[in-house]
Amino acid sequence: MGLFSLFSGKPAEPASTLLQAANTGLKPAAPAAPPAVLCREEVVDAKNRLCGYRFRLQAEDGQRIAAEADYIQALVDEDIRSFAERRLALVKLSPDAFVFNRHTPLLAPQVGFEFDRREQTWPASQLAARLAAVRDAGAKAILYVATHSAEDAPAFQAADIVVLNLARTALPQFQTMLRSLRASYPKLQIAVEQVDSWDEQRMCVAWGADYCLGAFLTQPDQLDEKGKIDQGRLTSIELLNLLRADAELDALTEVAKRDPGLSFQLLKWANAPSNGQATTITSLAQAIVVLGRAALYRWLTVSMFRLGKAHRERDESLLEVALTRARFLETVAAETLSPAQRDEIFLVGLLSLFDILLGMPMPRILDKMHLSQEVRSVLLDSAGPYSPYLLLALRIERGLTGQAAEIASKLGLDTATLNATSQAAFRWAQESLQQTLN
Repeated sequence: MGLFSLFSGKPAEPASTLLQAANTGLKPAAPAAPPAVLCREEVVDAKNRLCGYRFRLQAEDGQRIAAEADYIQALVDEDIRSFAERRLALVKLSPDAFVFNRHTPLLAPQVGFEFDRREQTWPASQLAARLAAVRDAGAKAILYVATHSAEDAPAFQAADIVVLNLARTALPQFQTMLRSLRASYPKLQIAVEQVDSWDEQRMCVAWGADYCLGAFLTQPDQLDEKGKIDQGRLTSIELLNLLRADAELDALTEVAKRDPGLSFQLLKWANAPSNGQATTITSLAQAIVVLGRAALYRWLTVSMFRLGKAHRERDESLLEVALTRARFLETVAAETLSPAQRDEIFLVGLLSLFDILLGMPMPRILDKMHLSQEVRSVLLDSAGPYSPYLLLALRIERGLTGQAAEIASKLGLDTATLNATSQAAFRWAQESLQQTLN
């Protein structure tokens, strides 16, 4: 099964398993207790690849769940060990968790257990022994520090990755510390958290950082008011507009022929095993018929993330975030919006990152696309019926679960299902992307 089969227009999982039935639109609701949500923070490497996530369980804005057992169980439920066979999964546990071996259900090659030096009174030799034990058990040892202390040299030598906080140190001191660590421990990888812009990310990488964590990935970067969209993406936009206008098959075929790369991709999608074709599809017209207009519209939107040549790694990272966001929106709205509206809100999730993808202001991008007023309103003005749903997704992404619960209650959604919906969307996006690599 390829990625296309997941975009075949099938509805999201039955909403009754995820959401409480509710009337369409906003309505007053009794305040609900903030849900426990397993939140994810992107870990991006120096080549702008989304190589993993830091996981945390939060019950309200900025507060970690006190019961560590709930956190560990949530990670087990999400099969973090399978995830961490190929990607980084950063996890922070208490010192007691390691003393009493509560971390063992999470052990995997790419699980990184964080030890926060600021919260521990262990001597450096004892901390180094614990870090070494984690490595010997087959996981990664992560050391969170505020300073580069010579006394902690044994711990630095035993760690795989050291985490620094960009926001808590003046830049001159931060630069000195990062470069000093790089020079003193050449094999030690360095991660920097609370990186909020692409300028900060480039600065940290230039100073020697291997990984960056923070909000920068989904923030605009040097938008060009006069920028141009490359030809491949222009062709895709033209096809999207024709599909939106329900144009004739001949018109769609003529536009697709202009771009050999797009023509090849259409035929590849149509001949995917999941489509069950007994004979090979060789014409663009046949390919479009086999794919179907609704699924083709989604696929073309997704393909926009993979048509650029200048920022391939960053664009692939954005695609992962966009797919997760789009699936969350589609699923969370399963019982409050019509099927046609759910198709549109899926596209809202994808399009919401187009300004970052294309390096252009959103109004200039949308001027080239034929979209409904509801879609334009949410993307341009954060207004209209889709706006609360997108705001809900953004709050969940940033771990603002208290605010997310308030929005969900006003939408008539069961806040207790937000975690299940978020994790299901994440798994769906991971599976979708993984299948395209096989």
